[in-house]
Amino acid sequence: MDALAVSIIIPNYNGEQILERSLACVVEAAGAYPGSCEIIVVDDASQDNSLQLIDKQFPEIKVIRHEINQGFSEAVHSGVRASNYAIMIFLNSDVLPDREFISPLVRWFDRQDTFAVSPLILDRERKPLRVSWNLSKIVRGEVRRENWSLPDALEKAHRERPLKSLFASGGSVALRKAMFEQLGGFLPIYKPFYYEDRDLCTRAWQRGWKTFFEPDSRVIHDHVGTIRRFYSAKKIKIIQRRNRLFYLWLYLSSRKIVFSHVPWIFVRLMTRLVKMDLVYPIALFKALCGLGKVIRLKKTNRRKPILMPLEEILKEAQY
Repeated sequence: MDALAVSIIIPNYNGEQILERSLACVVEAAGAYPGSCEIIVVDDASQDNSLQLIDKQFPEIKVIRHEINQGFSEAVHSGVRASNYAIMIFLNSDVLPDREFISPLVRWFDRQDTFAVSPLILDRERKPLRVSWNLSKIVRGEVRRENWSLPDALEKAHRERPLKSLFASGGSVALRKAMFEQLGGFLPIYKPFYYEDRDLCTRAWQRGWKTFFEPDSRVIHDHVGTIRRFYSAKKIKIIQRRNRLFYLWLYLSSRKIVFSHVPWIFVRLMTRLVKMDLVYPIALFKALCGLGKVIRLKKTNRRKPILMPLEEILKEAQY
């Protein structure tokens, strides 16, 4: 069988200091892949010399330019619209893929129910990051990731047991373009960042489209990307916790929200206030300000033919 053609989409904002290294790795990987492979960088109105660097050192890369900064989701959407192939790989600008990372991801798309595939994500010391494989359960009204070991994952994978995952990280994921477009891409409620990838894969699971973890594909996430360079640690935490609440309100069943999630909101709120930690109270306030948007999205979901509460998805998305 001929190798499937692949579009690699990389959002960039003021990434001049990290692009040279990361794009060199991506170009090498694209050259090693036996199928057709295009690389698309979406520049989100950078104010540094990102564009000049790409034009000079990587003329083979296709560049999409935003005149106004629009954020991660819209940068990805612009790349999707400009892409030519049915399989897409999203990479953050600070991700360094191994030379042979593409083929292990793409082989999963022989399955008609494959929506997304996550590689093994390593830190700069090449230690596995837990976000590579998302095995989750509901604890005290929230979704918590379960621990896993790489030897266990490799042993199961080599016995040809599919490693199902709740979601693949949006910073390094292969997915099917047609399904992404049918889902409408990332939801704007999560802007400017975090939880849009978890939400996307949850909506895919609701339709019976699966996410898998492929440990034979490896990338290094150097964690020097846009978010940490341009947002304070406190603001990042507030946005992350706000979006976590949005996600839970959208996908938990009504019974689970009333009898498990809401009581623990009050417990957490009181605990944080006693400790004078204002991150959670601020995040909760901001989430409540967006509750109307959540309710409208939830009503839209109810009109769709396939609707599975998050509790059932978590049982299905297990190895």
